Amino acid sequence: MTDKASGDQPGDRPVGSLFGPVTDTDRRRWQIQAHAALASVLLRAHEAGLPPLTWTVTDTGGLSGRVDSPGTPGEVRARFGAWVSFLDLQVAAGHTGGGWQTCAAYGELPGRAGTRGRPVGLRADIPDPTQIDRTSVDPTTEEC
Repeated sequence: MTDKASGDQPGDRPVGSLFGPVTDTDRRRWQIQAHAALASVLLRAHEAGLPPLTWTVTDTGGLSGRVDSPGTPGEVRARFGAWVSFLDLQVAAGHTGGGWQTCAAYGELPGRAGTRGRPVGLRADIPDPTQIDRTSVDPTTEEC
């Protein structure tokens, strides 16, 4: 028999929650905090001359940046590397397939006054010219 007050009942609390269920108010607060952290990052990135990225704020307060792929593969890699360095992220193992190389990096933005940092991820999908099937599409046909 388990004690209801101890929180040992199945379904009593979601997995990973120490203080009860996560509420919509919690998720909104986390998103607002992440939005404020992103605003600070964007200001510093602008001052450092970094190119803009596409950003997503998750409902758990995480930040996800995406390096868009216009330009040469070398230019995309350079943008990815500049942001990785700027945010002091750890690069994960890349993946290649389907004519693309996916690069990813993860870390945390430092919190205020020694508080826990905000999770951040960065991704770039880089065209791999050695994997492009040039025979599948003929630009002189109406298929394009």
